[in-house]
Amino acid sequence: MAKKPRSKPVPKGTVHLTYAESNGKKIAVLTMDNPPMNPLSSGIRIGLDQHVKACVKDDSVYAMVVTGKGKAFCAGADISEFSGGMKGPNLPELLNVMEASTKPVVAAIDGVALGGGCEVSLACHYRIATKASAAGLPEVNLGLLPGAGGTQRLPRLIGAEAAIQAMCTGAPFPAPKALKAGIFDQVIEGNVVDAAVQFAATVNPADLPNRRLCNRTTQCTPEIVANARAKWAKLRRGETAPQSIITCVEASARGTFAEGLKVEQKEFFPLLTGDQSKAMQYMFFAERACWKVPGLTAQPAQLNTIGIIGSGLMGGGIAMSCAEAGMKVLLLDAKPEFLERGMKVIQKNYATSVKRGSMPEAKAQKALANIVPAGGDYAVLGECDMVIEAVFENMNIKKEVFAKLDQVCKPGCILATNTSFLSIDEIASATRRPEDVIGCHFFSPANVMKLLENVRGAKTSGRTIATAMAFGKKIGKIAVLVGNCHGFVANRMFAKQGATKLMYSGLYPHEIDQGAESLGMRMGPLRMADLVGLDLQSRERERAGKLDPENDLQDFLYKKGNYGMKNGRGFFVYDEKRRASRNPEVEGFLDGYWARKGISKTQLPDEEIARRIYFPIINEGFKLLEEGIVSRVSDIDIACVYGYNFPRYRGGPMKYAELIGLDEVLEGLKQYGEKPADLLVKLVEDGTSLAKWSKKHEKEIAAKL
Repeated sequence: MAKKPRSKPVPKGTVHLTYAESNGKKIAVLTMDNPPMNPLSSGIRIGLDQHVKACVKDDSVYAMVVTGKGKAFCAGADISEFSGGMKGPNLPELLNVMEASTKPVVAAIDGVALGGGCEVSLACHYRIATKASAAGLPEVNLGLLPGAGGTQRLPRLIGAEAAIQAMCTGAPFPAPKALKAGIFDQVIEGNVVDAAVQFAATVNPADLPNRRLCNRTTQCTPEIVANARAKWAKLRRGETAPQSIITCVEASARGTFAEGLKVEQKEFFPLLTGDQSKAMQYMFFAERACWKVPGLTAQPAQLNTIGIIGSGLMGGGIAMSCAEAGMKVLLLDAKPEFLERGMKVIQKNYATSVKRGSMPEAKAQKALANIVPAGGDYAVLGECDMVIEAVFENMNIKKEVFAKLDQVCKPGCILATNTSFLSIDEIASATRRPEDVIGCHFFSPANVMKLLENVRGAKTSGRTIATAMAFGKKIGKIAVLVGNCHGFVANRMFAKQGATKLMYSGLYPHEIDQGAESLGMRMGPLRMADLVGLDLQSRERERAGKLDPENDLQDFLYKKGNYGMKNGRGFFVYDEKRRASRNPEVEGFLDGYWARKGISKTQLPDEEIARRIYFPIINEGFKLLEEGIVSRVSDIDIACVYGYNFPRYRGGPMKYAELIGLDEVLEGLKQYGEKPADLLVKLVEDGTSLAKWSKKHEKEIAAKL
């Protein structure tokens, strides 16, 4: 039987051509339609190309208006097309044709004009927007630069220095700021297409040469370039895209527009095919996938009033997150002086935010008004939709708290624990409603760190899971659902980091942290330990009678009262600005330890140090997959990027492992004396990538979860 011929793929998206009339002039309206955000898929580019060229040739058409259907102008490129090859017209060439049009082209923007969508608007001769609109070039957050003339047109419109700032932050301009900067020509109320049609009919075609950004020039001094390179090398350390953006903006002032476009393309394609953009595009999709819980059909409960038990560092931070999201917060603590101290810290935090300019005074006051210091009587929690326990990390104390909550909370109230390591099932056993119990594991400081690990127990209901995920979204976190095990995901993985082993094998703390930071970590593991506090674990060991200050450096520091950043001395010594320097006491302890154990001081390249630190973490990630603790591989990377600041441009530890090669990770683990996870061994033996395995086994993993 003859095979049926393959049908050609249908282009995604379309552009509708309609006509309007104003002052007796025929205006063509080109509407991009690719829901929900009108990305520049092949069908959109084909439609724009065909209709713009046709309208230029049509003598009856006076001008064109380009707009987007729904509440978006255009959110940029269709990222899903990057890996499969772009079909249809080349966007830079299409925009050159649009800009060269002898007939006025007006962008009518209602909603976002981002990335390639912003570049479309910049190729138009005029830009009219509603007050709810925004424009920006966020490609840097995907490891890319604007590749359709954005690096050349924006500097010619708003100046080189402002353009570098806009493209290297990736932050959009809200309509008022876009108007002030000159990106929008008008910001209006009402129907933006009608306004654009009326405006287009008044434009004199003779004015178009001055409106074409390709005809303008800009200035970019060596000082601007040098300052920008230093600034963004620090702010986006390790990322290649910001430096490429600066190179392109420099070119915009140095030569013609056509020459600048050549530089833009020369810089763009290595970024597109490089590991950083692959990792950051992976994270883009991971950040959206983490909200999808396989098989979950339950609807979330309402979340208006939240109770929080404990007003310390974690409880106070959680209270701030909830209050800023508009929820009423009842804050409880065991003693009035604890609650008073907690409220003072919250008030101080808001005062600092206002002073820094990161939060308006009115917003801070509104959030404070949402936080009610409610004493220590649990009876007040009867009205709460959700109660979060944030007390000391002790199982007996937590079970006592949950037994009380079981007595006073209304039926269906979500009972959440902020435990970092303890069993959700054992905590739930203190209640008669384990289906309502879930872990909501925040990371410190809770009002700053983006990750929320929602930890399901064996009996946690779908409604409780749905509510916890909705809660994470409401307070602006990145939430992942994980299974119940010691340390859950991020803490369990990073507990396996190899820094301690390296330290006792011949390296000083500053050498270890330097190796970690060479990978892109903002802070090495030992400085991070100082930030968290060295007293926490050692105090628990002391209570258990297991303190060993002779052989354990952290216990040694604890006994000397050196707790880390909180009192200025730990693995490092800190000045008043928390700048770290080497601690002679630490190095003296290590010198003595190495001498007793017959270990010589050693030297390793930064890359090798980083691998010895993070390969054991990756290995633990494979064990989490084996156990079904997460429903997808990318959830592990989300947890590590947002919980421990693993560099986003590496894609998280699992994506990093895949990019450098699973076989390399396996050989490294064997060399370091670590037992490789069975799954890692199998994937290497079978020659299967983690991405392929994940796609094949996602349903199986979800079933285990």
